[in-house]
Amino acid sequence: MTYTYPAARRALHWIIAVLVLLMLPYGMIFTDFDNKPVIEGILGTGSFDVMYDLHKSTGILILCLMVIRIVLAFLQPKPPYRTPLTKAEKAGSGAVHGLLYALLVIMPVLGWVGVSAYRAPLPFYGLFQVPPIVAQNRPLAENAFELHELAAKIVIVLLIAHIGAALYHGFVKKDGLLRRMLG
Repeated sequence: MTYTYPAARRALHWIIAVLVLLMLPYGMIFTDFDNKPVIEGILGTGSFDVMYDLHKSTGILILCLMVIRIVLAFLQPKPPYRTPLTKAEKAGSGAVHGLLYALLVIMPVLGWVGVSAYRAPLPFYGLFQVPPIVAQNRPLAENAFELHELAAKIVIVLLIAHIGAALYHGFVKKDGLLRRMLG
């Protein structure tokens, strides 16, 4: 009996994890327009816009990868636990994972709504323009960006809980849970 996740689910977990861990501080720096003069003073004229476009592109990529990850979660069942979790651990794990999945879909959608409502370009790594999903509406854009930022802050808290729990299971309980995603 295998206690590890299928390879595709493990790969998506780690790819998305790396992208999100890079995007959170990156987004705080490169999407704050007050930072534009400093960033362009260090990296050169136009660098802020390039970095912001990279943030937007990566957000769309995370959204697409999360949709695939959710589909795979339905198609490939979760492996059994080597050592069963307590009721509290199951509840905590379910809540953190459910909220992370939801927010990692909602957050890029909010960014997309904000960019669309602002009528800013949304290039996907310079390959093509992602179409707007709402009509131009500055108040909607501002609200979407505020919610996007709030979602990012909640994701940070959830990631701390998720990583902390994984490390606890791996190094304190030593119950094999950490190996489920490591392979």
